[in-house]
Amino acid sequence: MHTLCKDFNIKQNNAQAWLMNEDYNYEKEPFNLEDFRGSFCLGAVDLSATTDLSNAKILLMKPDDKTKYVYSHYWIPESKLQDSNDKEAGAKYEQWAKDGILTIHEGNEIDISKIADWFYSLYKEYNIKTYMAGYDQRFSKTFTDRMEEFSFETEMILQGKVLSNAMKLVEAELKDKVINYNKNSMDKWCLGNSAIEMDNLGNIMCVKVKKQASKRIDGAVTLIILYEVYRRYRNEFHKLINKE
Repeated sequence: MHTLCKDFNIKQNNAQAWLMNEDYNYEKEPFNLEDFRGSFCLGAVDLSATTDLSNAKILLMKPDDKTKYVYSHYWIPESKLQDSNDKEAGAKYEQWAKDGILTIHEGNEIDISKIADWFYSLYKEYNIKTYMAGYDQRFSKTFTDRMEEFSFETEMILQGKVLSNAMKLVEAELKDKVINYNKNSMDKWCLGNSAIEMDNLGNIMCVKVKKQASKRIDGAVTLIILYEVYRRYRNEFHKLINKE
C-alpha cells in the first residue's frame, strides 16, 4: 500500500482514487483553434454505439512551449439524455450541448462516421491536419473507413496494460499543469469520475469510480489514448511543430 500511495497518489482509505481534484481542476488560459491554423495535431477517439458517450480529442503544441493543448468534442444518443443515473452522477448533457462541446444524435445510436467528419471539419475550417489518430478496436471499422476517405492515418491502440505508461504520463503532466484542456467541463467531469486499477506487475488502467456505470470516463480514456499516440509519435510530431 505504501507504493500505491507514493507512486500513484492513492489514499490508503480509497485504493481506487486516481487524481486529486487539484490535479486536474486548475486554471489555464483558454485557447482558440484559430491560434493553431495550419498546424498538425495528433488525435484519439473512444467510440461507442449506443448507451455510452463517444469522445474525440486532438493534441496541439507550439514551438518552445511544453504545454499540450487538448481540444475535445463528445457525442451521445438522444435516448440517454433523460438517464437519471447519469444526472445523479453530475451529467449536464443538455447544457453541454448548448455549450457546443456535445453533439446529440437522434434515437438510440451514434453515427460513428460523424466523429471522423469532426476531424475533417478541423482541417476544412482551420487547416489543422491530423498526423495520426489512435482508436480502440470497438466499433472502429466505420470510423477508420471514413478517416481513410479523408486520407487521415489511424492506428489501433488496445486498452488495458498497453496504456499503463500513457496513463502514468497523463497523471504526471496534469500534476505539472502542462495540459490545457480549454476548460472543457465534460473533460473535467470524466477525469473526476476516473479511478485506477493495478495488476501485480504494476500496470495500471483507468476504470470508473466504484465501478459505477453512470460515472462516465470516456473523456479520460480518450486522453490516455491520445497520450499513447503522443508517446509513439513524439519525435515526428515535434519535428512537424518546429517546422511550422
